[in-house]
Amino acid sequence: MNGKAMRLLAISAALGTGLVGGCGGSDNHGVTFAPVQGIAPSDGAPPAQSGPPVVSILSSRTDMVSGGSALVQVTVPADTDLTALKVAVNQVVQPAVLSKVGDRTAIGLITGLSMGDNIIDVSAGGQSGSVKIQNHDINGPIFSGPHQKPWVCQTASFKLPDGSTLGDPVDENCNAPTKVLYLYLPKGQATWKVLPSALPADVQTTTTSDGRTVNLIVRHETGTLNRGIYQMAVLFDPTVEGTPAPVKSYAGWNKKAVFVFGGSTGAGYTQGTSTGLSPVSGVLETAILSRGFAVLGSTLDVFGTNANDVLGAETAAMVKERFIKTYGVPMYLMGWGLSGGSILQRGIANNYPGILDGIAPGESFSDLVSVMPSAMDCPLLDRAFTNSSSLAWSDAQKTAVSGYGTWKTCTNAWQASYAPGLVTAKRTAYPPIVYGGNTYELNNCSLAIPASELYDPATNPAGARCTVYDTQKNMLGIDPADGFAYRPLDNEGVQYGLSAFQAGDITAEQFVQLNEFVGGYDKDGNLQSARMTAPAAALNAAFANGRVNQMENLSGIPILDWRNYTDLAGDVHDSVRSLVSRARLERAGSAGNQVIYRGPAITQPLMDEVLTRMDQWLTSIKSDTASYSSQAAKVLANKPSGLEDTCFDSTGTRIAEHADISNSGMCGTLYPFHRNPRLVAGAPLTDDVLKCQLRPIQRSDYPASLSDAQLVRLSAVFSTGVCDYQKPSVGATSLGGTWLSYSDGRGSAIK
Repeated sequence: MNGKAMRLLAISAALGTGLVGGCGGSDNHGVTFAPVQGIAPSDGAPPAQSGPPVVSILSSRTDMVSGGSALVQVTVPADTDLTALKVAVNQVVQPAVLSKVGDRTAIGLITGLSMGDNIIDVSAGGQSGSVKIQNHDINGPIFSGPHQKPWVCQTASFKLPDGSTLGDPVDENCNAPTKVLYLYLPKGQATWKVLPSALPADVQTTTTSDGRTVNLIVRHETGTLNRGIYQMAVLFDPTVEGTPAPVKSYAGWNKKAVFVFGGSTGAGYTQGTSTGLSPVSGVLETAILSRGFAVLGSTLDVFGTNANDVLGAETAAMVKERFIKTYGVPMYLMGWGLSGGSILQRGIANNYPGILDGIAPGESFSDLVSVMPSAMDCPLLDRAFTNSSSLAWSDAQKTAVSGYGTWKTCTNAWQASYAPGLVTAKRTAYPPIVYGGNTYELNNCSLAIPASELYDPATNPAGARCTVYDTQKNMLGIDPADGFAYRPLDNEGVQYGLSAFQAGDITAEQFVQLNEFVGGYDKDGNLQSARMTAPAAALNAAFANGRVNQMENLSGIPILDWRNYTDLAGDVHDSVRSLVSRARLERAGSAGNQVIYRGPAITQPLMDEVLTRMDQWLTSIKSDTASYSSQAAKVLANKPSGLEDTCFDSTGTRIAEHADISNSGMCGTLYPFHRNPRLVAGAPLTDDVLKCQLRPIQRSDYPASLSDAQLVRLSAVFSTGVCDYQKPSVGATSLGGTWLSYSDGRGSAIK
């Protein structure tokens, strides 16, 4: 079994039972969200004792409402009778939609919105207030740009906890009727069962984080929106609580929510067949639900379904809105997920702030685009080592050039699953694996996509391409030379193995031959002898449109980065990725809001601690009414006492030490950080140089063992120069803004 398959099994085994819509253009039950402000109901007195009602939208940004409905809050002056409020939508009165929730505040679900602009007007006592909103189709897009095509519906194969499926799609957007199940955990068991009509005698009870003991029963909803499948689950006892509504209080829900993001990496073109951390659990994360948290997820927030974090942001926003219009506004929404799920969390939080209030990225990466170079280097290095070089290479020397903890990180991990698959235009041929009754795809393009729809340079050059760059073509733009997505992948001037040569780990001839033979990939992902040169437009878009996450907007949220240590096991989740993110945070201003946890394995106690500490931090932030100079200052002021970089040894003993690349202290001995091929070549720890600026080759860069003849050969390899890593990447620029829209589909961001 390859490295990716083994990793999927490990995560599923650890998480599967542990840690724990309507169709068409409108959805009056509740759908969609694009929250930028995290508005919560307020009963504070307005600034004046008289005046018009103040109308605000609780469920989304006013310009990103979807599904034909919105949760509205109305705040009135002290002299206004709440019962006299009248609501009109586009001048059509909607009777009895508001419910009093405070002396001066009422909340209601407004339905019947038209597509596009709408005016909601609230009047009382001769005065009125209004808000203009923009309603979008439940199927999207709102800001992610033109829909990806083809698109394979998978509602009929999406399994529900009762063994049924969501059913056949009813339209080309893959909508299907919403299904609600009530599930319970029997005493002494870990598998959820369908709640019978009469409350069973063996139902477990649980005590929530706010101290209430309730039956361990959840309301589990599955539906469709944004062409994906969403799920949400929350403690809810239908025998005493009836049906949910956004103005109700609930015995089990602690008013907090967790969005679970799935891992892996895939090119898309399918609706997806799982949500959350694994197909085994979906949103049924028992350890999270049992504390009272609501759990949300979507197939389009599984990176292995679609490696597009902008689509993931749009979908998460819409799922959050669905939840708010069903249950009410949560105190906060925490991001949770591993690997590709960490990329989603960071991308959403940085580029679309307000959807997530804090993130807990596990097995983390900074983003996809800047990880690609060091991952795609593996097959290039392997070819140079084994096929093109006349020299013998030991595993230790290969490891030194790669920078990883072991050469197996390339051969048994990246090359066994993702490299060069993620840059390959044709579908790869990894066999699927079956685990826990669920099928895991290992290919860049899912086997569910008909072969006739996919790219083939000879037989179907206009077919769907399976590279991750084509997945993100709305943000990267289209290369007019070939009609394919721009590809910001480059290795011109990269001196592979430089620091290994300087340290004496490889010989001068090995260093020279390595760089002579390394080569690159053509646009279809085939190996070529020439190195790669990324076009300027690709590089500019990668930075300006947030494909490289520079983390300039993350200081205002708490980040708890956690991982198990796999550097020596041959695993793609090398631990230095946590420090790469820290280096970017520090460059942006401060990394004080990031805490790094490390341990020997993913264990329930580790996950429980991460959830507990994140809850403490977020609850403190949301409960703090003091004034601060910035949101970043507020986050740091509310950091729980004793929450700091920590590692855990094999016995569970806690060691609090600062995580750093020098591997100081006991944690550095237990779990040393390593590097990757680009860092060995001299790249900075931020690891975000997609294309280096060049300088002339210099004899002084190399040990004396390099002969004049070898220097001549190197000069031929680097005829345009070698990387000057003292300078930023070519194309490096600030993010073009937050909440960017890609409606033109050509990589042109629109604020």
